[in-house]
Amino acid sequence: MVSIAKARHKLWDILYRLCQEPKRLVRAIVLFICSIVVMYQLTDCFKKLFNPPISTHSRFDLNDTMLYPSITFCREPAYKADVMAKYNLAIHPKYSSAFDRFPFNETSLDQLFSEATYSHNEFFVQHGLDGDINNIQVEESLHLDMGRCYTLNPLVTTKHSWKEAGYSIMLRHDANVTQVSVGDTPPGWHVFIHEQKEGFAENRMQSSGRVEYLFLEVNEELEIRLSTQHFFMLASYENECVEISTMSSTKCGELCHWRTVVQSVGCSGPWMPDIDVSYCDDANRTKQLIKLYRQLEDLDGTQCGCYQPCTTTIFTASVMNRKRFQINIPAAQIWVYYTSKMVSVVEEFHGYDFNQFVSDLGGSLGFLLGLSVLGLIGLLEKIVELVFIRRLIAEKRKKQIGEDTVSKDPMAANNGETTKSPITSNVTKCQAIGGPIVEVTVK
Repeated sequence: MVSIAKARHKLWDILYRLCQEPKRLVRAIVLFICSIVVMYQLTDCFKKLFNPPISTHSRFDLNDTMLYPSITFCREPAYKADVMAKYNLAIHPKYSSAFDRFPFNETSLDQLFSEATYSHNEFFVQHGLDGDINNIQVEESLHLDMGRCYTLNPLVTTKHSWKEAGYSIMLRHDANVTQVSVGDTPPGWHVFIHEQKEGFAENRMQSSGRVEYLFLEVNEELEIRLSTQHFFMLASYENECVEISTMSSTKCGELCHWRTVVQSVGCSGPWMPDIDVSYCDDANRTKQLIKLYRQLEDLDGTQCGCYQPCTTTIFTASVMNRKRFQINIPAAQIWVYYTSKMVSVVEEFHGYDFNQFVSDLGGSLGFLLGLSVLGLIGLLEKIVELVFIRRLIAEKRKKQIGEDTVSKDPMAANNGETTKSPITSNVTKCQAIGGPIVEVTVK
């Protein structure tokens, strides 16, 4: 209680002195405000140093060779109408109520999808890259909505740009363009342009943002100009991505979608080849499988640990020319090529580092508090002096005083022994009452 009272008294004494001298009061107020601002700025600087913001810069590179994207073609309509009618089904298996009439005791879903979809020979007339059919690898995949699709993967890079060095693909169909009702899709092909390592999936949540889509009608010739953008992202709390992964995020999301559906139904379908579960063999479970598959097609794969890659290549397709294409069969021709070797690169980097922190620290302390390197050295010297040197001096003085006290005590003892008797003379004068003075000698 006494210490609090003393501190309060000292504080009032300081305030009284400041009020008596206005210059010191103004200096104290300004120093107090500047100190608060400096503390705020230093707090913000430390936050940015430990959690730096992400900045983006872009540049253009001129490549010597060009890598082409993968192109996936899916037919429209996806299923053969005569085969679907043969098994008492609607034109598309998404109309699952028709499976009540499907002869499960005579055939299987695997046989149905094999017969009702189109083979490679029924799909293509010819295809090539840079003038050679051997520069392309063809992969097929089966999907519920799109049927059997084919992906053309490039095996080489090209040194030249323009039409002759790109994709040249001719597709065949079995239906000419007729009068199409409003809302119906005309016969043709769905074209998906995407990065080779990501692949193609029906899961729209996983494919969105990294796939370019076009539709090619029957009896049409289409020329597509490509442009490329490379993105290099940094992983953060807001943007979770992986730098190295054994599986593409598209495939991971597709497997997550399939497993979620199969766990609920207990069986799978022919369009889920990587799921080690038997196919549905009755109408009720088949209808439930198709219904749940379509309901969960927007399932986010991040709940299964499927994150987008930190390095992504996005291909942009621009229609250069679109005209009628007519041969003796229903068909279409598509050209996909680069017109330039210029690619754009977008990179993310940490927008704050230790050098900027030192710069901000020096600017704040120098401008607001007037501290420089020399002033900081002097301040540190004062602190060292107050904390260490004065303490050492005080301890040294205390030790010296103790030594002096010990050295003086024996001298005082010797002096006492020599002056014990207070008698200064061996003669004592006595005087009787009313008589003469008599001197007495003490022996």
